[in-house]
Amino acid sequence: MTDLMNQINNAAELTDQTAVSTGFTREVAPAGFTTARFVSYIEVGKQPQRPYQGVEKPDAHEVRLTFELNGPKHITEYEYDGEKKTRSNLIHITNTISNSEKSNFYKLLQKMRYGRNNIKHMAQMLGEGFLVKVTHNKSKDGTKTYANLKSDVWDIGEPATTNPVTNETSILAVPEATQPLQLLLWNLPTTEQWETIFIDGEYTREVDGKQVTKSKNFIQELAMSASNFQGSPLEALVMGGTVAELMTPSARSGLGVELVEAPVEAPADEDPLAALGLA
Repeated sequence: MTDLMNQINNAAELTDQTAVSTGFTREVAPAGFTTARFVSYIEVGKQPQRPYQGVEKPDAHEVRLTFELNGPKHITEYEYDGEKKTRSNLIHITNTISNSEKSNFYKLLQKMRYGRNNIKHMAQMLGEGFLVKVTHNKSKDGTKTYANLKSDVWDIGEPATTNPVTNETSILAVPEATQPLQLLLWNLPTTEQWETIFIDGEYTREVDGKQVTKSKNFIQELAMSASNFQGSPLEALVMGGTVAELMTPSARSGLGVELVEAPVEAPADEDPLAALGLA
């Protein structure tokens, strides 16, 4: 019995089961209603599209949108390197920009405007709070679950609720964003916008049995891979040197960009925030 007790006491030395693991495992955002902040509007130029019923489709101008879900059930506490941190669930949406009334983008824009005629561009609402409904759908093989903001319609609107008895409307308090806002306007880019989408660092992954180093800066690189990048205002900004220092060496090499000693700043009258009424 003594030997057994010694083994039991040694168990704590082998594994401390009370120790909280560092980091977190990202899980699918819970379904249901929650408040959210619109934190990212990034136009990435014309990108390849999936064929439709076997017919090839032309490249289309895409935008990447991100909403930070900040209701209580979407906030997770975790510990990293001995420090307590919190994270919020994010919903990422990629859409082709279209003014067609039947397009997903136009329908989403109208839902986000909720009747506000002064809103003419989706980026004007960057940083705003909304009431959304998260729904789940499965991958084609049924092995993965995805969270999104669209069922039959886009489930997003004014952050408010209406009492069915009194018909009184109450505005919901939406927590401030914990994510930094990201903006990139394809036809009116600035250095400040480019900085918001820069991701520093590299990572290693296995490809065909070999360890390959990849850049984490995938959003900038996606924009620069657009079929209409050449000759675009974004190319002029990048090639002019204003944002070249933010690019990874591999990206600079691929585009033939050379750093200049005196970067040319974008004209002051091309401030997109002022143009959109955000300044």
